[in-house]
Amino acid sequence: MPRRHLGPLLAVLVLLGGCSSPSGAAAVAERSNPASADPPAASAPAPSAAASATAPSVPTGSPQPVKTFADKPPQAQYREFPANCTETQRRSDDPIVFPGLPGASHNHTFVGNPAVDASSTPDSLRGGQSSCQEKRDASSYWFPTLLQGGAPVPPQQVTVYYKSGVKDYRTVQPFPAGFRLIVGDLKTPSARQFGGTWSCGGYLGNDIPASCPDGSSLIVRLQAPSCWDGVHLDSPDHRSHMAWPVDGACPKDHPVPLPMFELKVPYKLPGGVTTGLQYSSGPSYTFHYDFMNGWDAARQAQLVEHCINGGRQCNSQGVDQHKP
Repeated sequence: MPRRHLGPLLAVLVLLGGCSSPSGAAAVAERSNPASADPPAASAPAPSAAASATAPSVPTGSPQPVKTFADKPPQAQYREFPANCTETQRRSDDPIVFPGLPGASHNHTFVGNPAVDASSTPDSLRGGQSSCQEKRDASSYWFPTLLQGGAPVPPQQVTVYYKSGVKDYRTVQPFPAGFRLIVGDLKTPSARQFGGTWSCGGYLGNDIPASCPDGSSLIVRLQAPSCWDGVHLDSPDHRSHMAWPVDGACPKDHPVPLPMFELKVPYKLPGGVTTGLQYSSGPSYTFHYDFMNGWDAARQAQLVEHCINGGRQCNSQGVDQHKP
């Protein structure tokens, strides 16, 4: 190929790099029956360059003024509420990375809004149904499908914790309408670089253990950065509009504190056998998750104010029995 043609090709390849479908048997395509427990193992076709090149532009939004306080926040061990959700479907779609391109992604397990597909947007989710205990959370959360010997392993109840990632929990704001985010990276090179944890029984580490005690759950957890740039509701890599706090506060280029996600996904494995486990995206350390905001804005704001800003450990209905 002549050198002058490499530039456009590289641009397309970069655009396709986010959550692209891996080659080989690890990819799972589920077009004919998205909720099927036994999808075929064939890889999904790569999207065309023309389709990818027409991806929508990055949306923008406006934050509320960041609250400031002269005093230190009262001591609070917990500042959180959970979204407890069950699986709704599995499908090879990713409406953040491959919007409008059904079957273009590796297979994902979805929780929350049951109507999500490749064409979903935050606007289309809002006001919809939910598999979460808080029914006004019509958001969609999704992550690669765990496979064992090529067969999908369903998760137990998935919990998305909404916490404070900054020291002054009183300053945290709700996620703005239209917000999207990917947490983690399927291109993580090894378990050593994985930012989350795996646990079962007394084990805690950065990779799936050799086995788990019979009857225990294998659990993966992964936290998210919680400081927003205050402008972009998404970004080209679906990550850089968010940053980690520095010394317990948001940095100047990402000054707006939003809730810090911590996703907890438990799997019940017969006999505690972990042999043959891998994700549809690859090894255990390729685990990541996506969030598309479909919250009822008033309800999310109420929970953030009462539970996070109020220094409470709320249940999914926003109640802390020890601190009403």
